[in-house]
Amino acid sequence: MKLTTTKVLTSIALFGGCFLPVIMDMGSSHLFNDLWDAHARTHLVWSISSFFLFFVLGMYYLWIKNDEFTPALMSLCVLFGYSISAVSISFYGGVFLGEGGVEPEPFGIPINLIHFSSMLLIQLFALFLMIRRRTF
Repeated sequence: MKLTTTKVLTSIALFGGCFLPVIMDMGSSHLFNDLWDAHARTHLVWSISSFFLFFVLGMYYLWIKNDEFTPALMSLCVLFGYSISAVSISFYGGVFLGEGGVEPEPFGIPINLIHFSSMLLIQLFALFLMIRRRTF
């Protein structure tokens, strides 16, 4: 098990994009928010369960199988998925923060947008480094 910069960066992106949302979304601002529709909660559990499984599988490939490329692609799927939801938010009438939720907005920017954009940049940088040294 070789420690590389790209493995660490991909681990950070997987943790931030796939594991942290599970913890954050299981509280009263999301899953147990009385203002949320029951069907929306079902989709949330589906999403965070899938994210958690992506995290476990990605870490397995990254640290046990020593495959850096597959976990990077898995991470990018989740992170680009968030980007698509953010860019198209006005199309489907979404909001960055639903009723009953309280999240910081540094510089007037929703914290989720900052967080997931940062994770995306970290993962893209790791992928760039992998491609540059051709490790896949």
